[in-house]
Amino acid sequence: MTGNPPARRWRLLEALGAVGSVALVFGAAAVLLYAVDALPAWITGEPRHVRRAASIEEVERRLRTRLVLPYYFPKTLTWPPRRIWFTLGPPGAAAIAVDGREGGPGLFLAETLGPGGIPPRLVPEAQVLHRSPVTVGAAPGVLSRVIEDGSVGWELRWEQDGRTLLLRSRGTVDELLRVGRSAREAP
Repeated sequence: MTGNPPARRWRLLEALGAVGSVALVFGAAAVLLYAVDALPAWITGEPRHVRRAASIEEVERRLRTRLVLPYYFPKTLTWPPRRIWFTLGPPGAAAIAVDGREGGPGLFLAETLGPGGIPPRLVPEAQVLHRSPVTVGAAPGVLSRVIEDGSVGWELRWEQDGRTLLLRSRGTVDELLRVGRSAREAP
């Protein structure tokens, strides 16, 4: 003899209600965790997974490597950098913004810590007007004329010691190439 059909239906409805309650609790927890994770990015205005640093040394310590930095900086630039930020990867990457003296053109530098492209969330958007091949030290590179934030500037991109590097400036091409050719990892 089979069990009471209304009682079986009632147990089935109870089981479905319990499963639904558990799914609702897990769903609410997932939404809450996502919101908590996104909160720092929303507060700082930075993309997710982009972190700020107070100094070059802090970035190197957090990424556990030395950055490739230019050894030549024109007198038209100020040091220390105005802004330093990084991502943990893969590959890890860092970006540095240096202001120009007296409101002149500044310099933007971004690099990866290994093979691969620089994460787009670290590099301000720019429209490429023209590209030309160049040599940066012994490495082939690309020099581009770009428009960023309504201003025309130059971008230099190349690979060096297994890293991708990018420089962007509104200064002269000669100055940008000289800065790029002086870039190396500090001893």
